[in-house]
Amino acid sequence: MNENEKPQITEQKENQSALDQLIKEKHELLEHLRQLKAQFENYKRDSLREKEQVLKNANEYFLVKLIPVLDDMERAFEEVRRSKSYKNFYSGMEIIYKKLWKILNDEGLFKIEPKEKFDPFEHEAVERVETDEKEEYSILKILENGYKFHKKIVKPVKVQVAVRPRGENGAKTE
Repeated sequence: MNENEKPQITEQKENQSALDQLIKEKHELLEHLRQLKAQFENYKRDSLREKEQVLKNANEYFLVKLIPVLDDMERAFEEVRRSKSYKNFYSGMEIIYKKLWKILNDEGLFKIEPKEKFDPFEHEAVERVETDEKEEYSILKILENGYKFHKKIVKPVKVQVAVRPRGENGAKTE
């Protein structure tokens, strides 16, 4: 071996050693990446399972509160069957209705109390009545109640609204 080849061989050995080290690091990083991916998949699965359990628990909590209302209704129906009298049935149902509303209010459900004027954020106009007797877009009649769960509208109030009469050509009359 001549003097010129020695540094080349040393340099090749150093390069090979560096390459081997890089390959080793690459394999370690790939293995670490596989582990992280598996951990993340496990986390997603566990997180989904936990959300489902929280939902089940919330539903159970709510349903347990409704059981006494069901029991009261069964007693009321049984009383009517037994006595063949509806005398106390209405007042009993009214008490049960109030009890149910108390539970629903405690959980955040509230009936929307419509104002006189149509509000597209809280109302759904399902009927329009042409009239001069009321201001345009006044609510004439509540057709179905609407509800909010906390501050979110879960069912708009279905209403009948007043609109200005249209003339023969279809234009609004003033």
